[in-house]
Amino acid sequence: MLDFANPWMLVLLPLAALPLLRRRADSLPFSYVAWLPHDRIGRFVSMLWRALAVCAIAAVVIGLAGPGSANLQRRVAGTGSEILILMDRSASMDAELGRGLAKLSVEGESKKQVASRALATFVARRPSDSFAFMLFGLQPMLAVPFTRDHAIVDAAMQATMVGRGMPDTRLDAGLSYAVRLFDGRPRTGGRALVLVSDGGARLDAAARERIAAALAQDGVALYFVYLRSGVYSPDLSDAAAALDQSAEAELHRFFQSLRTPYHLFQAKDAEQMAAAMDEIGRRENQRSIWVERLPRQDRSTWCFAAALICCAALIGIGSVQKRSWA
Repeated sequence: MLDFANPWMLVLLPLAALPLLRRRADSLPFSYVAWLPHDRIGRFVSMLWRALAVCAIAAVVIGLAGPGSANLQRRVAGTGSEILILMDRSASMDAELGRGLAKLSVEGESKKQVASRALATFVARRPSDSFAFMLFGLQPMLAVPFTRDHAIVDAAMQATMVGRGMPDTRLDAGLSYAVRLFDGRPRTGGRALVLVSDGGARLDAAARERIAAALAQDGVALYFVYLRSGVYSPDLSDAAAALDQSAEAELHRFFQSLRTPYHLFQAKDAEQMAAAMDEIGRRENQRSIWVERLPRQDRSTWCFAAALICCAALIGIGSVQKRSWA
């Protein structure tokens, strides 16, 4: 829909009628008008001159009024999803990944560093996706709401390197907040929640019921990237995990009971973390259609271009017009 940035300029639009007024200079004196031949070309050129002059003035006035179109939208089709990254930012994430295991990823590299680098690579490889980035510890923190501006997401991930982690892991608050971010959003394609954590958190019955209902209602697939470190991190893929009473094993069993798709990935070094994100990328690759809002489109340039063309034509007509019989 067309609108104007400076609509008050349109009061000058009646000035475009000035070329329609007859001027004394437009007439040439002749002793006997009846002797003049019938000049059809001259009359046409005269009418063309007036029309071009009217258009030139009107185009300039309308251009100064700033015509344009706002609130534009376009439908974009591609292979993309809405992916919410929920990253643990408790103090345990500052510890070295794989400590106590035979193979270390990179000497002295913390879990948060490995996770942030793998997540940044994951985001960079998916230009069509809409990402949101959240942290949780004592309280959930929404760093970036859903956006396709991946530079903002990268900056938020880099910010996780600053300072120390929070002293507690409130996964219940983090997950409850995260699943609500999908509420009310039009579904355009795949939806996924990527939880990156080293475990150590339990969910009470109320939180489990709330999270399960929200994930099922919004149709969100859940990916749990479990960062293992030390001998105290259980192997959740082992058969013994079904009877394990650790917080990580209980969390895994709860996720398995969800009605929405759930996938577990365990990583004890940087290579396994990168492989987990690659596998998530392969799974979340369905075709989607979304509506993209566009900034206001300014149309004044077209008006000024039309005025310039009209003025050039007027100059051309003026250069061949006969001004005197002498």
